[in-house]
Amino acid sequence: MILLFIADGRSIHTQRWAEYFAQKGHEVHLITYDPMNRTINGVTEHILESRWKNLYLSFWPRQFAINRIVRKIKPDLIHAHFITKYGFHLPFLGNYPKIVTAWGDDILILPPSSRILFFFTRYVLNSVDHIYAVSQDIRNHIIHDFTIPETKVHYLPFGVDTETFSPESDHFRDNNSPVTFFSNRGFLPIYGMDSIVKAFSIAFKQNPNIRLILKGEGSEKEKIKQDIRHLGLEDVAEVRDKTDYSYVTDDLKSTDVFISAAGSDGTPVSLLEAMATGLPCIATSVGGIPEWITDDFNGLLVLPWDPETLAKKIVLLSHNKEKRKMLGRNARATVLERGNWRKLMDSTQGDYLRVREK
Repeated sequence: MILLFIADGRSIHTQRWAEYFAQKGHEVHLITYDPMNRTINGVTEHILESRWKNLYLSFWPRQFAINRIVRKIKPDLIHAHFITKYGFHLPFLGNYPKIVTAWGDDILILPPSSRILFFFTRYVLNSVDHIYAVSQDIRNHIIHDFTIPETKVHYLPFGVDTETFSPESDHFRDNNSPVTFFSNRGFLPIYGMDSIVKAFSIAFKQNPNIRLILKGEGSEKEKIKQDIRHLGLEDVAEVRDKTDYSYVTDDLKSTDVFISAAGSDGTPVSLLEAMATGLPCIATSVGGIPEWITDDFNGLLVLPWDPETLAKKIVLLSHNKEKRKMLGRNARATVLERGNWRKLMDSTQGDYLRVREK
């Protein structure tokens, strides 16, 4: 098949999708606003730069460019990822089989904030042949908030390469070593890094043998650094810059506990990667996270924006190595059972063929 993806080339999820189908022998094209900055064998990249930084002013010039590319390559199927950006192009691309994947904010955050975004999101959902949602929670919102037929909306989590993300035999270090807590969700307000810092500060007063590493980019990065300095945690809490995706496995294998304190979420791949690595995880019970974590079985759940409770969970795991082992073991088993990326991707080939044959 000739497959056309319209998605963010910078995203590892986009790159994995394109690479998978190229390796399966399909002719793969990727239209993106921002380049992958890497070469994937079998993938032709079309970069749509714009003289305007405003997303909406850029939309129609990009739409005309996409239409020209579509007329030239004549794809058998078009698949856009993230509705309120790349998915908005789908209704204007003629009579081709179309799929869209909802990632999270494009259903949970952006459409409720604007009538225009809500209208166009519903327009896209009605115009496509097949919809993927990365969590059951997102699927439910698509069905009920936008009145889309259940048969059209299919749950498909991102999944994890469980061979790349796997535990090391010596993962749980000596009892005298500091217990390190880690988050790489990034420094946007929705990810609650300020709650993590506050919680760590409370927990550190009860157990000084803990450490914190926060990693990524975002608008609140400098604020978080200031919070750490203000609380006197410079020697035990560290903010690191985002690095290439290839470093994620090393980050996870060198830490003890993963934390996600997001106020809203789909199915965060960073959480599934930590679970697959055998890490005990503390996460907020929002969005699709409770679909993966059962409290006190394969992780610990807390409410968002509740640093006091999060601190109690940090202290609990910092003192209890056996509990960390148990939670991490069960976490990996969960991802092996339901989140194996290659098995999930194999199922999409059948979907593609059915959509094309409609």
